[in-house]
Amino acid sequence: MNKKSITDFLQKNMSALAVPMVMIIIGLFFIMMPGSAIGFTVKIIGIIFVVIGLVMSGTLIAAYSSVTLAISIILICLGIICIASAGTVAAFIIKLLGIIIIVNSALRIHDVYAIKGITDKFMLYVLNDIITLVLGIILIVMPMSAAKVFVVIVGVLMLILGVSNILAVVKIYRDGRFVDDGSDVVWEE
Repeated sequence: MNKKSITDFLQKNMSALAVPMVMIIIGLFFIMMPGSAIGFTVKIIGIIFVVIGLVMSGTLIAAYSSVTLAISIILICLGIICIASAGTVAAFIIKLLGIIIIVNSALRIHDVYAIKGITDKFMLYVLNDIITLVLGIILIVMPMSAAKVFVVIVGVLMLILGVSNILAVVKIYRDGRFVDDGSDVVWEE
């Protein structure tokens, strides 16, 4: 049985610690700079669009298929727009999402009124749909503020999950017994 130490722990668990550490770093970035996180994410998506468009346009299929070539040009253009105007693109997408939520909520409110006398949970359904409708309106009226709040919430969740994953790795290491017989590495209780 090997003696447990900090260096031993880090050597054996570096890969298990990598993802939680990245989650903590990204979570802190999302919490401290939600606006920058939104812009950065849109720019990353833009870069991905440009790369995919370039790869598609450079393939042999694009040489013979005008549809593939057109799609690759559209992806490159969308990518450039995302990179050049990240804030505008993010606001547009959030407003579009708000419109979709409002339409969906309005249709569901209509459906709820169709079952008005049939269920005793009518008011619960109406309340749920009204809250959803208000969310859609908020996304249209204040797209970036709503997105920043969402990004902060995601950042807090990533931070909590990162810390809990690190604590789990430490607990598993502390509670387990490391056995190395030369061929396999096994954890025993």
